[in-house]
Amino acid sequence: MFLLLIFAVLVGHISCASRIIGGQFATPGQFPHQVSLQLNGRHHCGGSIISETFIVTAAHCTINQNPALMKVVVGTTDLVAGNGKTLNAAQFIIHPQYNPQSQDYDMSLIRLAEPLQLGTTEVDKIELAASDANFAADTLATISGFGAINGNLQLPNKLKFAQVQLWSRDYCNPQNIPGITDRMICAGHPSGQVSACQGDSGGPLTVENKLFGVVSWGFGCGAEGKPAMYTYVGALRSWIKQNSGV
Repeated sequence: MFLLLIFAVLVGHISCASRIIGGQFATPGQFPHQVSLQLNGRHHCGGSIISETFIVTAAHCTINQNPALMKVVVGTTDLVAGNGKTLNAAQFIIHPQYNPQSQDYDMSLIRLAEPLQLGTTEVDKIELAASDANFAADTLATISGFGAINGNLQLPNKLKFAQVQLWSRDYCNPQNIPGITDRMICAGHPSGQVSACQGDSGGPLTVENKLFGVVSWGFGCGAEGKPAMYTYVGALRSWIKQNSGV
C-alpha cells in the first residue's frame, strides 16, 4: 500500500496550514526533531531542531511575522495531548536573498529564547545533509508534519509521515519547471498521488536520517507529472553554519 501525502502550496499563494492526507500516524519519539510553529494557538508551519537553540524552517513561514508572537512546540506527536514543551522564539534569521515571488532561498532560522534539552526520546536534533549531498533519482525520502487528514481539512493535530521519491535534474530543471533554481530539489510521485501540497511548509524532508530538504512550494495538490519543491539544505549549508554555528 503506497503512502499518500499531499501538501497544498501554490506559488505566490503559499499557505502554512498543514495537510498530510493518507500516510501514517507517527509514534512517540519517531521524529524527535519535528516541531510545530504556532501562531495564536494554532499550527502555522513545521520545522526541524538542528541544535539546542536553533530551528530551521522556510522563510515564507517567518516573513512578516513577529517572533514574540510565535511559539515553538517540541516533543509531541499530538498537539492537543499537552505532553509537549512550548518555547518562545527570540529571533528570526531569514536568508537575505529570499525572494517571496520565486521562493528562491526559502529558508529561515529561528533562535529560541531558551535552550532545549536534547538527547531524549522525544526531543533531539537532526543532522544536516552535507553541502555536496546528492542522491539518485527515485531515492525514497521521508516527510512529516501535523495537519488535516482529508479534503475537508479535518485537523486531528497529530503528527503524520509519508514517503516521497526524489526526482532527478533530468526533469527538475528550468526547461521543465520555470523558476527552479539550484537551491531547490524536487520530490513526489509522477502520478501526483504522492506529493506535497499546502502545508507543513518549513517541515523536514529527510534522507538517511539527515535533513535534506525543507518544504517550500508546489503546483497545487497532487498534480500529475508535477513534483513538490523543497529548499535544498546542502546548497545553503554554509549560510546555516555561519548563522547558527551548526
